[in-house]
Amino acid sequence: MSNKLEEAHKDVKEMRSLLKSATRKRVQDCISQELRKLEIEVTQLQDEAMLKPVDLKPKSATANTYTVNIRNYSWDQSDKFLKIYITLKNVQSLGKAAVITTFEKRGVQVMVHELDGKNYHLNITNLARNIKPDASYHKVKTDMLVVFLAKSEEHTWVGVTAEDVRVTEARKPKVDSDDPNAGMMDLMKKMYDEGDDKMKQMLNKTWYESQQKSLRGEGEMKDPLNQPFPFTD
Repeated sequence: MSNKLEEAHKDVKEMRSLLKSATRKRVQDCISQELRKLEIEVTQLQDEAMLKPVDLKPKSATANTYTVNIRNYSWDQSDKFLKIYITLKNVQSLGKAAVITTFEKRGVQVMVHELDGKNYHLNITNLARNIKPDASYHKVKTDMLVVFLAKSEEHTWVGVTAEDVRVTEARKPKVDSDDPNAGMMDLMKKMYDEGDDKMKQMLNKTWYESQQKSLRGEGEMKDPLNQPFPFTD
């Protein structure tokens, strides 16, 4: 390990010790921000070190922890919170100071330190909507970390990030406002094309029953293509 990287590790270790002993929230927040900067510096130095030729000589020192970027998580929501669920085995065994969350209006960052020889990092900078940083928090559960993002308004989120929202909107079938039946046809055609045999049978049955009602004057849903079964393979 280079001298610069070694000193950075020592700084991080001492900063964590300060965070653990701090009792004032404002002081904890200040230390957490500085700690995050140091951890980013350590990560950058580690990345630089990986680009250098590997020394294959045996070393007596124990291996250092390395950082894993969290890319997989699930989410849910209530009226007031969007909740992010991160699966991390044995996370409940860590001390309170080992899990740090930082919140901004459109971002959240999570750092989990030294869990089974690894650090874990989640950084989202493009949340779909604004949150209230001061009201956001996290909870550590068995093998799971739950991050609570306080909604600034009681809107229903369709995705965690702005990119998630764009993808979801792009997948929605386009409806022609001049012909609502055409939009329904497009949706049913999409369901038919992507469904299994059971789904196709159900759609054809539904369409047939609808046509029979229409012929008896019980409904107004008509096939714009004038076909008895518009969905066929």
